[in-house]
Amino acid sequence: MEFLGKQIEPYKAVFDVLIVGTGAAGYNAAVHLHSNGVRNFAVLTENRFGGTSRNTGSDKQTYYKVSCAGEDRDAPRLMAETLFAGGSMDGDIALCEAAHSLQEFFHLVSLGVGFPHNRFGEFPGYKTDHDPLQRASSAGPYTSKDMTECLEAEAVRRNIRIIDKTQVVKLLSDAGRVYGMLCLDETGNFTVYFARNIIFAVGGPAGLYRDTVYPLGHFGASGALAREGVEFANIAEWQYGIGSIGFRWNLSGSYQQVIPRYVAVDNGVEEEFLCRYFSSSDKLITATFLKGYQWPFNPEHIRGEGSSLIDRAVYIEKHLKGKRIYLDFMRNPLEQTFDLSKINPTAYAYLANSNALGTKPIDRLLQLNPGAYRLYKDRGIDLAKEYIEIDVLPQHHNGGVGINIWWETSMPHLFAVGECAGTHGVKRPGGSALNSGQVGGLRAAAYIAGRYLKEKEPSFENIENLMSQARKTIEAFAQEFVQPEAGGITASDLLHQIQSLNSASITFLRTRENIEKGIAELDRLSKTPIKPETDLRNLFKAKETLLLSRLMYEAVLYYITHGGKSRGSYMILDSISASAPLETDAEIDASFRNTVILSRYRDSSVHTAVREVRPIPASDTWFERVWHDYQDGTLLR
Repeated sequence: MEFLGKQIEPYKAVFDVLIVGTGAAGYNAAVHLHSNGVRNFAVLTENRFGGTSRNTGSDKQTYYKVSCAGEDRDAPRLMAETLFAGGSMDGDIALCEAAHSLQEFFHLVSLGVGFPHNRFGEFPGYKTDHDPLQRASSAGPYTSKDMTECLEAEAVRRNIRIIDKTQVVKLLSDAGRVYGMLCLDETGNFTVYFARNIIFAVGGPAGLYRDTVYPLGHFGASGALAREGVEFANIAEWQYGIGSIGFRWNLSGSYQQVIPRYVAVDNGVEEEFLCRYFSSSDKLITATFLKGYQWPFNPEHIRGEGSSLIDRAVYIEKHLKGKRIYLDFMRNPLEQTFDLSKINPTAYAYLANSNALGTKPIDRLLQLNPGAYRLYKDRGIDLAKEYIEIDVLPQHHNGGVGINIWWETSMPHLFAVGECAGTHGVKRPGGSALNSGQVGGLRAAAYIAGRYLKEKEPSFENIENLMSQARKTIEAFAQEFVQPEAGGITASDLLHQIQSLNSASITFLRTRENIEKGIAELDRLSKTPIKPETDLRNLFKAKETLLLSRLMYEAVLYYITHGGKSRGSYMILDSISASAPLETDAEIDASFRNTVILSRYRDSSVHTAVREVRPIPASDTWFERVWHDYQDGTLLR
């Protein structure tokens, strides 16, 4: 059939497994599938060189694992307890991520990722946010990029097939399980791929927001799963923090620990505005330094003039007062009275031990982490000569597609790994996301190879039924278009309106009024007629974004109406204004931390519910029993 001049072609192939996404999680799943003897599979992607893994990082991008150096006494269960303590995370997932963390860490080391070790072979660590030990390691600002490129090189070495420039439009399912995907290919035509198993490794839903730290080359594709009624977990849980705009990047870690100056500019007039939010220079400077450790906004870090008061101040000055906000590395904050020797003793000791006691923030940055300076310099931004404009931006999705301990979703034979999987709950140690993506790929590959591909599979006798689904999907989209003379908007305009709404309504400051207005606006946008000359790729992205947005708004509304308070990386407020109290309104939630909020789209409406978190299991570690279960495959049941 033809749709706006585009043909739907016969199906291209029948695979045992299709992996969607060419980031660190997707490539890792591919390498593990191949290691498990699977050959009839491929990796499919919209843009092989796009995505968050390849195009983002931080001052010192972190990989979180069980400690394996020094005198720290650690074990998988202890790390699982740290992950679980963040709230709303399933304990069995936490134990899996902890138990496999060293396995996957050393897998990356074996592939050439440059995690540093000392002359004796120990891989030392450092503390990251929400980390009681020193479990974090880093290969530098581009850790995830290095991971992706090393895993990609291994996939190429193994001759794993990669299908590029192909966008997923719809999952094809039958009798409650997935069988393939309708896609828009490189030529702009529709095609169908069939697969007995599918692994989604498409990253977080960056396309939900207009203003974000996510790189321009990443959008996300989990909205295709929402359309199919797949269950999502904690979809409203995000991380927000200070980031640069223009060039999108986290301003965490070293960028804050060198104590830069925060500047507001209004009609050409500059002001060090933080002075109005902190009662003393000591508290201002200490909060700035701590922002490096405590980069994600956290309502618990507002009280006592903590580090998250900076995020609140930036929001007020920029979004409520209309000023432009910058970081200045050329001068010290409160320069006339600044004395590095009199700052918080912990901050001073850190800088002293790092040989970073330079006169100015830029001097300290070059001493502490010259790579963090070069990162901006390579993009034409010289922090030694110019300000950098900032905002408080969404950076990571802690929620996502609901999964079990094999990273399988609510739809059999469909798996989700990496950031698109909703594994993290409310709070997480920095760097745990990179570990989670690697562990997810390992476990999904092991389950598919060890169980699903060993079971007797029916032949694809239902291919014509599935092709009929594909044709009906295209017909349904075609009915949404209006005649040229009837008006309407383009899909790109629709997408921009949804993203702008989300950037204004679902931020780190949330109110019931904004959420209810947002739901009404989404209803209006969903009925907006589309021009037939629209870009098809943006059409499908806009429709997915509408679905995901509605799931997210309904989850927030459910949380607020059932008494949920501020937690994790956002505040629940009665109203948002420049005159609202800064500290006393941060009532922290405790009632929901042992539950997971579930969301799914079914029968043309959104369904939201809660369930109790699964506890950390009392795992069997008696060697002879484990050995027996491992050998006969019982552990995969």
